[in-house]
Amino acid sequence: MKNLVTLRFMLVSLFAIMSMAVSADIIEYSTGDGFRYRLDTKAKTAELAKYNGSATEVSISESVTYEGVVYSVTSLGEQCFYLCSTFTSINIPSSVTSLGEECFAYCSSLTSINIPSSVTSLGEKCFYNCCSLASINIPSSVTSLGKYCFEGCSSLTSINIPSSVTSLEYGCFAACSSLTSINIPFSVTSLGEYCFNGCSSLTSINIPSSVTSLGEYCFNGCSSLTSINIPSSVTSLGEYCFIGCSSLTSINIPSSVTSLGKACFIGCSSLTSINIPSSVTSLGGSCFMGCSSLTSINIPSSVTSLGEWCFSRCSSLTSINIPSSVTSLGKCCFVDCSSLTSIVVDAGNSVYDSRENCNAVIETESNTMICGCAGTVIPSSVTSLGEGCFGYCSSLTSINIPSSVKSLGEYCFWNCSSLTSINIPSSVTSLGEWCFADCSSLTSINIPSSVTSLGINCFGSCYSLTSINIPSSVTSLGGNCFSYCFSLKTVTCEIPAPIGDYSIFSNTPINEATLYVPEASLNSYKTTSPWSGFGTILAIKSSGIETNTVGTSATVDAIYNLEGKRNGGIKSGMNILRMSNGTTRKIMK
Repeated sequence: MKNLVTLRFMLVSLFAIMSMAVSADIIEYSTGDGFRYRLDTKAKTAELAKYNGSATEVSISESVTYEGVVYSVTSLGEQCFYLCSTFTSINIPSSVTSLGEECFAYCSSLTSINIPSSVTSLGEKCFYNCCSLASINIPSSVTSLGKYCFEGCSSLTSINIPSSVTSLEYGCFAACSSLTSINIPFSVTSLGEYCFNGCSSLTSINIPSSVTSLGEYCFNGCSSLTSINIPSSVTSLGEYCFIGCSSLTSINIPSSVTSLGKACFIGCSSLTSINIPSSVTSLGGSCFMGCSSLTSINIPSSVTSLGEWCFSRCSSLTSINIPSSVTSLGKCCFVDCSSLTSIVVDAGNSVYDSRENCNAVIETESNTMICGCAGTVIPSSVTSLGEGCFGYCSSLTSINIPSSVKSLGEYCFWNCSSLTSINIPSSVTSLGEWCFADCSSLTSINIPSSVTSLGINCFGSCYSLTSINIPSSVTSLGGNCFSYCFSLKTVTCEIPAPIGDYSIFSNTPINEATLYVPEASLNSYKTTSPWSGFGTILAIKSSGIETNTVGTSATVDAIYNLEGKRNGGIKSGMNILRMSNGTTRKIMK
């Protein structure tokens, strides 16, 4: 037993000695000038772990000596100069082979740096937010640039990438806002996501034929980029690839590309024309959203689907032809195309049609109009108006809805700012959410007795609406149903008992308006919020409404912000409303 205990003690001691030997391989050593190193006693190498000095010009030694042993400095460790804002230049010895992650991150005073040819890689965020760095030489020994390597180097105007580099990683040059040009060598095969994101001074770029893909957000916010040549080696354009390239006037898409990613050209407001090759089979959601200078576009017969909001806010687009190959059309595809007057679907299309030259897109099987414009005439065979059907159609002044229509979808006439009146047929049973929201010129509307529900924000921000009649058939009033109706003076509510929550008339000055309700429910309305907030509440008598004591209603003439700039509608913050009777109102949204 004694021998067993002795053996166990000896084994434990042996393991302890071995552990001490392993940990003794790495020694932390600080010099008197602010440098702290990690010394590898086996390899006789040193890594610069941290610099805490205050010098303006820093020089790193090729080696350090500890207890008579010389250690070669081979690497700059992770965050070793992190947030060192005092030095402007640094000398890196040729013994160093790697720069660690965030090595020089936030070195805000660093203006230039020479990387020795011994270095083979630049770590992730290596020069992140070195906002004073104006120039840098990358040696041909470097094979990779880490993620976010130069992100936020806002003073960097140009850079040469050696032919040893094969890829530009995620966010590599993001937010290099002074970068005007860059040479990409033929060794590079891919441009990573966010690669040039926010390079707002980049005017041109040459993409070599070695590149096969452009990552998501690759050129996002390159607002000075006027033209770009995409080589035939590229097979796909990533989502949001050219988002916010507001100076881009034209672009050539090679026939090697088979799809345009989601929001690929969103906000390219100077793009006047674009050629989509016949190799492309789909246009992603919001693909050309906000291309406000685009006057026309040819959709090739190879395309089978148009994503949601695909051409929304293309305010100069006057006409569009949808080929017979398109079998999937995303919702709100042409929303806010204010100049669009002609929409034609090829006769051979098996899913959609433009029957009776209606200048709209109708889903053939369901007889649902899914997209209309200012030139639309709704055929009597249409049974419903789909979601966002006329949304943001600012040129629409009037339209006839036939009695065949049974429902108006969500956002159906949303922001039709020139629509002054509309007749809803008695075939309609419900008005969808935001159905007439932001119809700022709508002065009156008659809700037929067939309607049983008004959706959320149904008439929200109809700030020229002076009167409305709610029939007794209505059993549901959505939240914010009549919010921000600043001109509302008369509401006739035939519903037998008060319904709806406090938000029905949110930010609507009902204290200045008159409410007419069934005589038997007069007291109930007077004591139930929000109805009790009306300035005057009167009964509807069997012989009709009591004498209306409200005079001529004042409507909204114009809306301004606090700086006196005229707004197109109610914006966030303080709004000053000029009324038709010469008075003004202040509204906070």
